[in-house]
Amino acid sequence: MYNVRSAEYRGIKPNSDPQVQLALVHVDCDAAADLPAYDAVAGTEFIMGSTALIIATGEIKMLNSAHEWVAV
Repeated sequence: MYNVRSAEYRGIKPNSDPQVQLALVHVDCDAAADLPAYDAVAGTEFIMGSTALIIATGEIKMLNSAHEWVAV
């Protein structure tokens, strides 16, 4: 399970129809298996620099430009 702790909307994805909002998010998850996909929230895409705290391990991950969660 994951929870979006905060989201800062940064605009609209160019040429998206319907429109897709771009958001820098901070996510809390129980385990690494719970990390959400960059497009897990309908109508929104998480952008590079979004962060996730994995509570079980205390690990922090960051979303890169390839939409992958990588260790910081």
